[in-house]
Amino acid sequence: MNEAIRVSLISLGCARNLVDSEVLLGHAVEEGLQVVENAEDADVVVVNTCGFIETAKQESIDTILSVARLKQEGNLKGVIAVGCLAQRYGEELGKSIPELDAVFGLSDYSGVPNVVRKIVNGSTKRWVATVDGGKPKGPRSDKKRVLLTPKSFAYLRISEGCDHKCTFCAIPQMRGRNRSKPIDVLVEEAQQLAAAGVQELVVVAEDTTAYGLDVDRKRRIHELLEKLGDVDGIRWIRLMYAYPHTVAPELTTFLREHPKAVKYLDIPIQHISSPMLKAMKRGVSDTQVRGILDRLRDEVPGIAVRTTLITGFPGEGEQDFAALRDLVTGYRFERLGVFPYSHEESTPAFEMPEQIDQEVAEARAAELMELQREVMGRFQRGFVGKTLPVLVDGYDPEAKRLVGRTYADAPEVDCHVLLPKGAAEPGTFVDAEITAADDYELTGRPLRAKQA
Repeated sequence: MNEAIRVSLISLGCARNLVDSEVLLGHAVEEGLQVVENAEDADVVVVNTCGFIETAKQESIDTILSVARLKQEGNLKGVIAVGCLAQRYGEELGKSIPELDAVFGLSDYSGVPNVVRKIVNGSTKRWVATVDGGKPKGPRSDKKRVLLTPKSFAYLRISEGCDHKCTFCAIPQMRGRNRSKPIDVLVEEAQQLAAAGVQELVVVAEDTTAYGLDVDRKRRIHELLEKLGDVDGIRWIRLMYAYPHTVAPELTTFLREHPKAVKYLDIPIQHISSPMLKAMKRGVSDTQVRGILDRLRDEVPGIAVRTTLITGFPGEGEQDFAALRDLVTGYRFERLGVFPYSHEESTPAFEMPEQIDQEVAEARAAELMELQREVMGRFQRGFVGKTLPVLVDGYDPEAKRLVGRTYADAPEVDCHVLLPKGAAEPGTFVDAEITAADDYELTGRPLRAKQA
């Protein structure tokens, strides 16, 4: 009996990319391939690349080169690149890295297992951006996934692509226009995830609040969330990537009133200066942004608001940056990420005048994060002495503690709670009294396991 071909996957970039990785592995398992965790143990390694900003592109290239060395040093027979970088720079990537055996743009990845087999069986042909790794993505492309997340949560991708024309962003070039998945398909996916023991649905897309617009010109995110709330077994529903001026009252009503809604919203605003917002083509003014941020506080009491900001966008003057500083210290976001502007070719901002020196952009980002440290510290210390439901993601062998999250923490991007080993099983909720806090970490003492 022939041994199964072993494939390992390295997933880089965002949560949407991780869903693609899970879909690819689903096809691999369905086709009889053996999935292994370590690249050193694989016959073929697939690198799911990110092409969003310069640092992500460089990480993708470095990862490919690092894996490719195993072809000389070990038993590795092939390396395949898929994902956004492969979509954006397919032929260039193949020509510049001859160690790659195949480069495939975005698809449903149903064709990748066949190429893996051909590589292992000694085919000398290289597949470089000339054929796809599968069929175009369809509404049901995400149905068969091998989850790479802990049992506690899973990402539910509700649409693909983006209709916005932000001048700094290349995502529409890579992933196309917004395409919403049908509600019944998403409910079926959620039911499958619940059956696998998933407790939290983390709802993602390039723009979640655009859900439904491409179908009947109506924003239907609140309708979808209500349907997801009916799925037995799911305890938390968390919404990511909301667009600033598209948060309707129906959505805040869901966040405020539904028992499964996590009082949390990720709403990337990118800037607060009107000249910068106009240059970025965000379609919104500073007054509108402030208005929706204030509405969130008023309409969803106790909400944790997460956002991301960009520093060093072309033309950003001291007055523009001062507005960002004032926003961070004044609004006091519970969670915040700041990124220096990335000078991305093929985007409108690439050719804009008044490009800001990268060191200035990075220094401004660091300054905002230092201001946010004080904001975060105060918010975190406010938890001490309170009892909170904590969703346990897993065990950290270095800390020798369980690691979990509160309502205020999305997986992978926010803070965490440390609990004693044995306090609960990963993938379950526990009521924990918070006994200590620092800027990005809480320590808790379990009271009792929450019943499903």
